[in-house]
Amino acid sequence: IAYASVYGNTENAAEILAARLSDKGVKNIAMYDVSVTHPSVIVAEAFRCSHLVFASTTYNAGIFINMETALHDIVAHNLQNRTVALIENGSWAPAAAKEMKKLLEGCKNVTLGSTVTIRSAMTEETPAQLDALAQELR
Repeated sequence: IAYASVYGNTENAAEILAARLSDKGVKNIAMYDVSVTHPSVIVAEAFRCSHLVFASTTYNAGIFINMETALHDIVAHNLQNRTVALIENGSWAPAAAKEMKKLLEGCKNVTLGSTVTIRSAMTEETPAQLDALAQELR
């Protein structure tokens, strides 16, 4: 799970997803804050893992810049044969997932799974959506 969070709400959703995955028996869950982790680490992990989650805030109607950099590097390295789920966060017009999908569509045999959308902070429905996403990814 690679995440970009500005106010901590996207990070919180990523942490809850990691906990739900662990509850479902998934082992070796790794989380990376793209603001403090070098993109090369995230690229290496993307090639190590079969299932990936990218969680990003919407920033200037796009992807948070550090997440965008990591995704460009992953695509440039020709990632293939992975399952990818997305979490986006945006107050007024969440756009991160749409932009992340555009980048990842160029990857061969990458299955884009579900997307969870958060509008600023998690609502009462968000934990159930994250649980469903964990079920899909396990």
